Amino acid sequence: MSDIAVKTLVHVRSAAEASGGFNLKAAFAKFDVDGDGSISHEELTTVLLTIIPDLAYDEILAVIDMFDPNHDGDIAYVEFAHTFYNCEINDNKLKAKKAMMRVRKMASTKKGFHLREAFQRFDKDGDGSVSHDELKVVINDILQGDISEDEMAAVIELFDPNGDGDVQYSEFRDLFFSISVDQEKERNPCKMANQDMDDARLEAEVIPHLMRDEYSELRLSHNRLTDEGAEEISGALSDDKAHLQVLDLRNNEIGSEGAIHLGNALGSNVYVTELYFSYNNFGGRGAASLCASLAPTNAGFSSVCILDLRHCGIDDEGGASMGLSFKGNTALKEISLCGNVLGDKTAAALAEALQNERCMIRSLNLANNKIGGSGSKHIGHSIRSNVELKEIILSGNPIDDLGVSSFAESFEGVDGPETSGEEKKDMYADIGAKEMKKNKLPKSPQKVAGKPSAYCGLRVLGISGCGVSDLGIGDLGGSLRTNCVLSTLDIRCNDLTNDGITGIARSLEENTSLRELYCGDNEFSVAGAMALGSMLTKNVSLLVLDVSGCHLNKTAAAKFLAEGIAKNECIQVLNISRTHLGDDGLREFTVAVEQNMCLEKIIYHCNVLSKSVIAALEFALSRERKPAAQLLDNMEQARLERRQEMKELEIARKIKAAQATGEGDADDMEIAKKKTQEVLEPGTKIWIPVSFGRRNNVLGKIEVDSSTSLSDARSSIARFGDLGDDYIFISVNDGKPIDVDGESKRQVTWDCGRHVLLRPVNWIEL
Repeated sequence: MSDIAVKTLVHVRSAAEASGGFNLKAAFAKFDVDGDGSISHEELTTVLLTIIPDLAYDEILAVIDMFDPNHDGDIAYVEFAHTFYNCEINDNKLKAKKAMMRVRKMASTKKGFHLREAFQRFDKDGDGSVSHDELKVVINDILQGDISEDEMAAVIELFDPNGDGDVQYSEFRDLFFSISVDQEKERNPCKMANQDMDDARLEAEVIPHLMRDEYSELRLSHNRLTDEGAEEISGALSDDKAHLQVLDLRNNEIGSEGAIHLGNALGSNVYVTELYFSYNNFGGRGAASLCASLAPTNAGFSSVCILDLRHCGIDDEGGASMGLSFKGNTALKEISLCGNVLGDKTAAALAEALQNERCMIRSLNLANNKIGGSGSKHIGHSIRSNVELKEIILSGNPIDDLGVSSFAESFEGVDGPETSGEEKKDMYADIGAKEMKKNKLPKSPQKVAGKPSAYCGLRVLGISGCGVSDLGIGDLGGSLRTNCVLSTLDIRCNDLTNDGITGIARSLEENTSLRELYCGDNEFSVAGAMALGSMLTKNVSLLVLDVSGCHLNKTAAAKFLAEGIAKNECIQVLNISRTHLGDDGLREFTVAVEQNMCLEKIIYHCNVLSKSVIAALEFALSRERKPAAQLLDNMEQARLERRQEMKELEIARKIKAAQATGEGDADDMEIAKKKTQEVLEPGTKIWIPVSFGRRNNVLGKIEVDSSTSLSDARSSIARFGDLGDDYIFISVNDGKPIDVDGESKRQVTWDCGRHVLLRPVNWIEL
């Protein structure tokens, strides 16, 4: 840290503090247009000149060099603020800090010591201030006289810089608890849940530690904190120097006023990343005020990525205001709003936020609210071009068939590997930081000819207990035939009969992505079980099947489902609880387990069964299994083959339709069909350079042919090091940089060990 830069920062800080009412974050927010918490060199220069107009060019340049030594163009607010408030060149201040650290250390060893009581002993008139001589007595009493005159003078100057002779208790307390000589001190989590804590204990035991920045987490759930306690916490959080990261106030008695205080504090804090406020009495007004602090237009930027507001009594008006606050927020990843009174207005506002191309929300939990078909339709349409959102839970809302149909429209034709959210992030990485700062991100494909974009990235959909009938689930089933993204579907506790379950089952015969299906507590029996059994003989991706609470009491129903289990080569968990199974039905599944080498667990709670039959099933489940890697490879190979087959069938249907109607180019479709069938010739070996990320970071080469398994590929790539869950790009272009837009370039992508494909149009199956 150069002397010029430090002197400049101290000069700027002194001028800012002298102006009164200065807030560093607010100054940054004026120029942080994209809300990512960083600004450019030019924008930082403007911030500095706003405070001191005549600041010299070399002084500004020294500050920029200190915070951006590699000159990549971005200066993060968090790093700048930390140094801005901690840089020192005054020896007296440093001397005073060291003395006060000794005071604090000594005070902590005194049994029953309380700072306010020590101060009040010398505050004769009770006005909250003491003279210099009285303060010296306080400090000498704590240190037992072990302080020099120079140190004492430095301490007095620190607490009374204007020299008016009075030292206020509030100022003394704040400095006493905030002074720290160590820049990188260890901060521990505060976990005081279920301790019957009230506001008084909070102020006495927790706030002092929070004010001196000793806590990285503050977990105070299941206590008796009210608005007053929330106000005390807000006072500590409002300080730019507070570094608390996790705030947990669940199951307290905080109302709307407390929520407003917390929102005001969060508006000036950039360190908090996780907020847990469920089971409080915020109401719509309090929740809206709290979330307003997360809006880019109000706070400039926010670091909060997890927001928990379950069961807070939030009405539809408040929810709508909250939803609009999320628009443009680039930090939020997980939002939980279940158990409130949210309706269609809230859903429409959230949909508007989700449609923003800068939205990074990955999980949205809206369970057990009052969102109807109209609101869910807004949300369903909003995900058509959203690759970031991975999970939506709408269970317990009256969305009916209208809402489910809107999701069906968004799911149809979504292809997995080419349109995944991770791959889009890699595309963004190629643009560079400066282009991203200017909002020049690649646009998602728009709707064409009335069809949705194939960019929906949703992996989990929860619509249990939503009043969905066979009609709505039929639309959803039709879209799942061609969807290669959705992996978890929860349709329990609806109004589905044999027809609805049959429709879902038939769609999953062709689907190659769904891993978990929860369809329990519906009104299907033998016919539905037969359809599910038939589906299991053809499906190559399903790992978990839940049919609990359904009518499998008839031996025929259990037999059909068990036969499908016996022939399936990937399913691992089966839930048949509360299905009124008898011994005969469970015996059918025992036979299936003996034939199925993948099934690991059968859940059969709440059925009337004899001990001998249960013992036979458990024995069948406990036998030695095939190696996990071999099962994974077999399953993956079957899934790829099934997907290839589905692609060819889809093209064949289009060719037939084009020939029948005269619309479209059948010849072009024939060429496309041939392209999908191109594979590496048997016996042909190729050397493929392996590069990490999109850039030309070539790590080495691996040799592959048409018989190379995925486990072999993983083993070969593992020689280059532990690359985690990141994408590996294997280029056959002699290791040259991959041209994303160049259709003539051939490249192979290995996505976390799940599949290998040759792009842009040819497939290689290894």
